Amino acid sequence: SDAFADQNDVRLSELFRSLKSTENGSKASVFESKIWHIWMQHNDPEVETAMFRGLEAMKFHQFDQAFGYFSILIKLAPDYAEGWNKRATVLYLLGRFNESEADVMRTLELEPRHFGALSGQGLIKIALRDWQGAIYFLESALKINPHMHGVIMNLKYARQKYKESMT
Repeated sequence: SDAFADQNDVRLSELFRSLKSTENGSKASVFESKIWHIWMQHNDPEVETAMFRGLEAMKFHQFDQAFGYFSILIKLAPDYAEGWNKRATVLYLLGRFNESEADVMRTLELEPRHFGALSGQGLIKIALRDWQGAIYFLESALKINPHMHGVIMNLKYARQKYKESMT
């Protein structure tokens, strides 16, 4: 049923509450995996196929093919947050930061709790040497999911760079 798939899934708010409140790292990864699992689901098998093919292409570093599949996905399901997030990731990997940013912003319009997109936006800001922007988006990601080790490290780095840029 429609209640169980994508970013509008009814199970998500409870998972987000648990993710934020748990102190336990291994519990946190379980909640995080469950959230990703739901985000990746879609009721349309054509959309799921495009997602799967895009992910396969990414696994083999075929970023142009992946971009193609995720673009099809977005045409098929423009209101599906994860389609935009995946294409944003590919654009980031291709060094197309402004386009990546546009897809991230669309992801966040559809799913404001998307800690993956928020941390991705932080990486884009780091690539563009916008330290304040990086700090803002990485902190926003950690407010939703405080357990992301990579994001904590990137935030330290961005804060350090920001401090250096002020001296």
